[in-house]
Amino acid sequence: MKCFILPDWPEIPSISALSTTRLGGVSRGAYDSFNLAQHVGDCHEAVIRNRSLLEEKAKLPVAPRWLKQVHGTRLVDA
Repeated sequence: MKCFILPDWPEIPSISALSTTRLGGVSRGAYDSFNLAQHVGDCHEAVIRNRSLLEEKAKLPVAPRWLKQVHGTRLVDA
């Protein structure tokens, strides 16, 4: 099961990166299976478990900071 996609770039020792796929999680239905977003209507407990699985499987040294990524055409000048 391929849960992660690792970037194919020259590594910088102080930076690690990966992308997740939809495989390997516990979410059901429209969010099947590795949903990590709390703001889309998935079961809260499933998202918490998926986030825990990410930390375990990726062997993260610290807990990640979660962002609310939104896809759209609106620009926010921050």
